[in-house]
Order: sequence, then structure tokens, then C-alpha cells
Amino acid sequence: MYVLGIQGSPRKKGNCDYLLTAFLRECQRLGAQTSVIRPQDLDIQPCKELIVCEKKGFCPIKDEMDALGYTGLRRADVVVLASPVFFYGVSAQAKVFIDRCQMFWGRRYKLGLKDPARFFRQGFLLSVGASAGKRLFEGVDLTGRYFFDAISADYAGALTYKKVEAPGDILARPELDGEIQEAVSGLVTPLKNREKMGFVSPKGAVRAVMAAAFAMELSMGKVRAMAAGVAGPSDVSPDTTKAMAESGLDVKYMGAQGLDHIAGARPGQVFFLGSAAELDKALPLLPEGTEHWALSAPRDPAGLLSLKEEIAARIRALVAPL
Repeated sequence: MYVLGIQGSPRKKGNCDYLLTAFLRECQRLGAQTSVIRPQDLDIQPCKELIVCEKKGFCPIKDEMDALGYTGLRRADVVVLASPVFFYGVSAQAKVFIDRCQMFWGRRYKLGLKDPARFFRQGFLLSVGASAGKRLFEGVDLTGRYFFDAISADYAGALTYKKVEAPGDILARPELDGEIQEAVSGLVTPLKNREKMGFVSPKGAVRAVMAAAFAMELSMGKVRAMAAGVAGPSDVSPDTTKAMAESGLDVKYMGAQGLDHIAGARPGQVFFLGSAAELDKALPLLPEGTEHWALSAPRDPAGLLSLKEEIAARIRALVAPL
């Protein structure tokens, strides 16, 4: 499983940085893969309210949000938002990142598209503030909740700490380690024990992504499915995105990852979706016990729709006993 941290603090080696690092370290101890996005260090422009995301489902601003932010959020099982309190809200750095996720809100609520991972994705909030006000974290909490909702993540809880300002103040909290361990265990353990399936295509993300999306959707989240390509990571083509959107599913930022992702996740079942000739070439690279589904790459739009229907039928039969 994959845990993504969003480090909203502009200060390096500060209390929020320590808090998120400790949280992710505990996730790693329980077997999760982790990474961190630091909006402070990226080329991310603020939302310009162009409304394109609500009408057409994409953000026209060209910066690192598209390549790093959107893809990372879509692939994450858990998203951890960390931010200090600035004027009873999140930091400017965190807010820029969150505002640009209006694109996901538009795809979900304006275009009616469903993220196949919505059944199990979790959101968790980490925050520190200098004062001891009774309402100190209300603004941060509300922003976090709506952010998680936009990215199709359930709000799983928060760890917040008052009277934390100078670097290192958080280290004086004797309860910190225990609270982090309890929170992470509650997040990671159920997801880690979920049934996993891997789907592999020879190249491109068409067959594997379709299968992974349908596996999560038709099992209603009982399966955590992964898509990979023998030729390495690849993005989803616009034609595939459109075809799956016609079935109500949002795969725009799913993509296919490398075979190392499948190996690291150790799914209970792995399926290779390709022709017999493609299987012969890929076989030495595939995990032992990989099952073969003889599915050729589509050559035209009609073939793509036919492929989608066949994959959906196979997945439906596969997950029916679950």
C-alpha cells in the first residue's frame, strides 16, 4: 500500500516536518510505501478560477501539479495532510495545493465520475499551532475535510497539538509516539490486509488500467487492484479515459506503473492481459503463478469499447465470489 504525505509547512526541520516524518516512518514500519510532496519546493501556481475543471474535467494551468500532485493523490491509499496553523487556517503552501484539487471536485461533482479507489482511500490530518485557543484547529479541520472529500478520501481522523511554535517543541510531548502508533495502526492495518490483485499489460496502460479500475469498482473496494506495464510506467491515453468515463469511472490519473510495483505489493493474484506472443516475451519478467488472459490491444475505437466490455465481464466473474 502507498501513503502520500503533503508537507504544507514552509519551514524545514520544523514541528510539522518532524510530525509527518514520524508518521510516515511508522507507516513504513508496518509495510507501507511512502513519499512526500512539498508544495513549497514545487512549481505550483494558485487556482485562477478558470472553471475549465468544472466544465471539461482538467486544469489548464501547466505546472508540476499535473505531473506530480494529481497522479500521486490518485495512486495513494492514504493521504496525510500536514500543516501548521496560519491565521486559523492551513498554510499558504498547503492552500495552493488544496485549491488546485478543485479539478477532482469538478470531475466528481460536475461530471459525475467515480474514482474506483474511493471505497478505501483514507485522509488523515496533522497540525500544530502556537496558541491554546479552543477553536485553534477548526479552520484547518474544515479545510482538510473538504480537501479529502474532493479527492475521494474518507476523513479518518487527526492529530493536532497546541502550544507548539519553536522548532523542537513537539518533541516535548510524551504522548506523541503512542498517538502516532495508534493512529497509523488504525489506518494501515485494515488496508494492508485487503485482498490485492495485479494486472499487467505488455505496454501502455489500456488493458491493465481498465482491469484494475473494474476490479476495485465491481468488488466495491474489497479488492485493491494495481496496474503495471512490462515496458514500464505509462499514462492513460485520452481514448481510454473517455471510454472508461462512459462507464462512469475516472481513470485519468491512474496510469500503469512498473513491474517492481507489483512485486513490492505482493498481490495474491496477478493477471497478464495480452496475446500469446506478448506473453512469451514477458514471461521471464512476470511473477510465478501469473494467470493469462488472452486480450489483444485494440486497433480502433470500436475495438477499445469491445475490449472494455470483455474485461468488465471477466472482472465481474472474478470478483463475484468475494
